[in-house]
Amino acid sequence: MNQDPQFPQMPAALNPTLMGPLLDWLLDGAGNPASGNGWQIGEKRYKPGKSLLVGYRWTGQSDSPHTRFATGRLCSPADVNREFERELAKRPDLAKGALTLLQHPAMLVWAFPYDRKLRHLPTLLDHAAMAIRLQAADLLGMPVESLQSEVLHYLAERSCMIRYSVQPAESTQPRLVYAKNYADDAGRETFAVMRQLNGPFNWGAEALAFDADTLTLWQAHLPGQALTWAELQEDRDGILADQMAQCVAELHACHIDTPRCYTQSDVVQGLLDTPTLAEQVCPEWAGRIARSVNSLLAQAPLQTPSRLATLHHDLKLNNFLYDGQRLGLIDMDCVCLGDPLLDLASLIANIYLNGIRDAASIESIHPLVNRLVLSYQRHRRQTLNLADLRWQVAAALIHEVVRRSLRQLDETRLKQFKHYLALSDMFAVRCEQAAGADDVFI
Repeated sequence: MNQDPQFPQMPAALNPTLMGPLLDWLLDGAGNPASGNGWQIGEKRYKPGKSLLVGYRWTGQSDSPHTRFATGRLCSPADVNREFERELAKRPDLAKGALTLLQHPAMLVWAFPYDRKLRHLPTLLDHAAMAIRLQAADLLGMPVESLQSEVLHYLAERSCMIRYSVQPAESTQPRLVYAKNYADDAGRETFAVMRQLNGPFNWGAEALAFDADTLTLWQAHLPGQALTWAELQEDRDGILADQMAQCVAELHACHIDTPRCYTQSDVVQGLLDTPTLAEQVCPEWAGRIARSVNSLLAQAPLQTPSRLATLHHDLKLNNFLYDGQRLGLIDMDCVCLGDPLLDLASLIANIYLNGIRDAASIESIHPLVNRLVLSYQRHRRQTLNLADLRWQVAAALIHEVVRRSLRQLDETRLKQFKHYLALSDMFAVRCEQAAGADDVFI
């Protein structure tokens, strides 16, 4: 990985062995140092020369489920003191220990539930305050006897999903509701989209309310656990692939009103950005990536869809919930309008990503992808342009899989670049093959 002169302390910040004791000291024993170093590196977001945000997660024993996270924002060593004073000036209400300055490595550390942009997280984890909020007519509309909360997913400075198990005073059965807190007003548009989908799309969670005061979207419970590659591998009869295809096809058939749109020009821009990013992060791969990008751009599809579909725009395996019988689809933050091939290609690229990560051979993944495409065409009741879909998959493997791996400094995925690029090139070559009556996707 290339060195960044703006952040010479990067290697230290990304070393859990070094950071673990520092975080234990900063957070006053939030973890349990006696059990060993339980801190791991979580989500990373990197803009070379501009910013690096590192999420740390405690995986050992802890008395509180809300002290499992810390977030480090790296600063230029020369500017770290000024950055610290600037952040403190913005948040005079911060509790003691919420924000700490580390000189070595030069970074600002936020202790969960405090966050640089998610200002309302402490309130959302205040059970007394939430018991009052949940009694409102737009949520449960009934007295609450007690509740418990669990942080399901925390993406520093962007969002946090919290599950509440609520015991209503007038019932013996607990209720599950979910709150997704945002850094800005983005949840309002997501709420508007989900309300439009509540009727025609029965694969997703019901949107309950958007709280403008805390920038929080409230949702009903959707059963199931995140779908895994192992479950897809065991799906010998193709039942899961068929349900995924039907779910996506039905979403694409919905009609919604939203200003959000994802176009072919966005795909092209993502492709163009990838070699530039590679030059800064992994320069040894930049030339190889540029050759694939140039080859793809030379044969880019010319036609545009005559009718835009409703896209999920974040179709990943872990956004499908499976309860052993049927699927549900979550995380509607990116829903927009666009060419359905872009959504389908993104899902296919993610299936290959998960399979490769779990050491499956590419040849063993092809039949699953073929079933998915055939099933999608059957449920959508239309024949896809397979050449264009192959091009979009080839592109998604670069502008989604490769580019995101670079942005997230994902070491495992960086080591698998040769597989992603070889697969992308294979799909690109197949775009040029003449289609026949018995043509299959791959």
